[in-house]
Amino acid sequence: MKLLLLAVVVIVGVLVVLSLLRKGTGAGPVGSRPPGTRHLDEETAVRPDIDPQALAAARAQVAPTVPDAVLSDALLDATPKQVAHLFSAVPADVMANAMGQNTGRGGTVQVQGQATAQDMAQLRNLSSAVDELDIWNFGDDTSHKA
Repeated sequence: MKLLLLAVVVIVGVLVVLSLLRKGTGAGPVGSRPPGTRHLDEETAVRPDIDPQALAAARAQVAPTVPDAVLSDALLDATPKQVAHLFSAVPADVMANAMGQNTGRGGTVQVQGQATAQDMAQLRNLSSAVDELDIWNFGDDTSHKA
């Protein structure tokens, strides 16, 4: 009986130690694991609050153009250090375009008012031309047979 009791105590002790190791020994919420998004698949799922210290730690390492909402979303699945590493890998012009900032460079689409009747006629002509393409005719490949 004493042996059984001793075995139960040892097993409980091992489980407690493993539980503590699994949760991490980070100093405070900044070093702890992110809450994750696995449970957010449900329609009724409630988004967890992001720890303000984790948000502040990420904010200190990420460009100020990145909104707090984007940082909060990233912090659901990553630590502040991982988020900083992720955003540092994004080129500045790509980040500016993603945040909707006009960099004044060529190649950006600029909408200038509503389409005119002439624009709509050109689009219809283009649409008709695309519809008439025979995209499934790849040619006769009988000439390549041996």
